Amino acid sequence: MDNDFHPCSFAPLSVWARLIYENGGVPRPYWGRAARVLGISALTSPLRLAEYLRHSRRVDDVVLAPPLFVLGYARSGTTHLQNLLAQDARYGYFTTWQGAASPFALVGRGWLKRLAERGMASAGDQTRPMDNVKITLDTPQEEDLAFANISPASFIHQLSFPQQSMRMLEKCVLLQAGALSPAELLHWERTYLRVLRKASLLADGKPLMLRNTVNTGRVDHLLRLFPRAKFIHIVRSPYAVYPSVLHLYRTLLPLYQLDRYDWNEMEAWLVEMYRRVMTKYLHDRERIPAGHLAEVRYEDLERDPLGELTRLYRELDLPDWSDAKPAVAAYLQTLSGYQKNKLPMQRADIERVSEQWRFAVEAWGYEPPL
Repeated sequence: MDNDFHPCSFAPLSVWARLIYENGGVPRPYWGRAARVLGISALTSPLRLAEYLRHSRRVDDVVLAPPLFVLGYARSGTTHLQNLLAQDARYGYFTTWQGAASPFALVGRGWLKRLAERGMASAGDQTRPMDNVKITLDTPQEEDLAFANISPASFIHQLSFPQQSMRMLEKCVLLQAGALSPAELLHWERTYLRVLRKASLLADGKPLMLRNTVNTGRVDHLLRLFPRAKFIHIVRSPYAVYPSVLHLYRTLLPLYQLDRYDWNEMEAWLVEMYRRVMTKYLHDRERIPAGHLAEVRYEDLERDPLGELTRLYRELDLPDWSDAKPAVAAYLQTLSGYQKNKLPMQRADIERVSEQWRFAVEAWGYEPPL
């Protein structure tokens, strides 16, 4: 999508009112951006109402099959893994359209989606601003984008209000007792399930393959909602994740922020976030039943994608790999010209990762770069 378009512009005004109130307002330099977001939200209110009146009961009646969750910290290769798995026609998944237009994805999937596609085409090359990965309205997407467009309890809103990062980590990612009330946790669960039911309806009832990096920090809650779910966790060298995460935030925050922030504080917070999310994952993965979790290193998936996917399907007892393999192989051919970002690390960065993220370096057997 156009990088000037805020990804949560279609969220209801009530969501934005809650977010702005909890942040203590929007500083004057960001009034123009906030006005554009609120204006789009107000203009699309009739679409949200039409969605509710026409499809609310259909969504509520959907019975969800156990999902396949793709876990992994941000910038660890979750997008690449999701795009590979999305070639398996057995699975449904969130698309960019379903994420950004979640509040009216059903009523707008015809004429409005075509209008949005024409708008994207007229804007020129459409790639993600942080890594130049191609994006269309049909591209697989994180379900947290859909959640953010109907609820204030999404971590994506941290991009708008970066000073709230630690509070949102505890409340929206870790779902930490004390950070949110039982009523707020119940709201999160009901809203999340509703988001998934709509996606299942749009996917004609197929089992969902879900990628959401923040799910890595709440495996315990996902198991309670879906005891029979299966999980693939992708891990990447912390020495590669660190500069990539910094680049991600340096790129996205200026595009979407509605408040000021101090970069040094943000960098320290990003180090702490990785520590808290990944230590919780290492603890929670022990709760996943045998045969329901498989792990893959990004470096191995990049080197031998078909071989690693064969192993993952076997370990999780996922059917029909032989049927999916030709489509995956064909998709891989389309990636031949893609160039990853080259993000050099300073010696101080290497030392910081070795000290602060040693637990992850040791858990997955990585070595510092020479």
